[in-house]
Amino acid sequence: MLHLFSANQRDALTATRKGETKAGEKITLLSSLEELGDISSPFVLIGLKEDIGIRANLGQAGAANAWDYALPSLLNVQENRFFSGSNLCIAGSLDFSDLMQEAENLKPTNDKELERLRELTAEMDEIVSAVVEKVVSSGKTPILIGGGHNNAFGNIKGTSQALSRPLNILNIDPHTDYRAEEGRHSGNGFRYARSGKFMERYAVFGLHEGYNSENVLKDFDHNPELNYLTYESLLTQTFEEKDRHFKNVLQWLGTGSAGLELDLDALSYFPVSALNPSGFTLTEVRHYIRTASALKQPAYFHICEGSPGRAHSENERQLLGKSIAYLITDFIKSYGQA
Repeated sequence: MLHLFSANQRDALTATRKGETKAGEKITLLSSLEELGDISSPFVLIGLKEDIGIRANLGQAGAANAWDYALPSLLNVQENRFFSGSNLCIAGSLDFSDLMQEAENLKPTNDKELERLRELTAEMDEIVSAVVEKVVSSGKTPILIGGGHNNAFGNIKGTSQALSRPLNILNIDPHTDYRAEEGRHSGNGFRYARSGKFMERYAVFGLHEGYNSENVLKDFDHNPELNYLTYESLLTQTFEEKDRHFKNVLQWLGTGSAGLELDLDALSYFPVSALNPSGFTLTEVRHYIRTASALKQPAYFHICEGSPGRAHSENERQLLGKSIAYLITDFIKSYGQA
């Protein structure tokens, strides 16, 4: 169920100041999803408040509230010549509280309870894909914030069904998330998307050599529509060389409709489900998001695995939220600006 973002919520989170206008004062709100076709804002923001798929992958919970930390930073961006809140509609967040309540009482170490966690993840897939399909069918570009990377499947499925064709996906991520179809979790969304014929080409940028199984790497070797570039191969590269490699990956995706996935695990020292001491900087990732948005005009953008529950302090949680806000505005400002 989508909990619509209200004017009262917006006003409570937007800090107004005389002589300034904040983006939150200009954003579009909805009274129902049926209004999507009537609004002028091209981008629609949706929160995914869950970490069930991470639990179902035997991972560390805590990613359910990234949306709550991203919103205040986003709403308080200045309304100026560089960014206008009128380009963005904040639809609200998908409420999985009933499923989350059940998940919190399930132990992944118990086989039957792990199976149930994976069933709950599959239930969320249907909810996410239905909402994403509605947004894309209305001619808008959804930006999805939060939750585990299990939601990639719902994003891809919903977008593919709206466009009536499979997508080509770029995933900035240390992991392929292309593991076996063993029940749904955050580690196999792209496998299910390809199996369901919702995804055609798939590229992973910044894959970590030590954290992907040989079996999955062989899958990539044997399929010309799967591609990866390792983080380690970029270690000695200059900024310009990395940029060239990134653009080559975008070119490899081809001219079909694209989706853009960012797993915040790709960044160094971020509070995420899988902590990473050696990854991209936020500045590098901002550049990649801007480049992908400009060159590919993705049909959707998903930022996932940010985990306020894994942060060591309130300052860290707020920095996570502000980082997500930067990435959202980068994507919007650069869209189609090649």
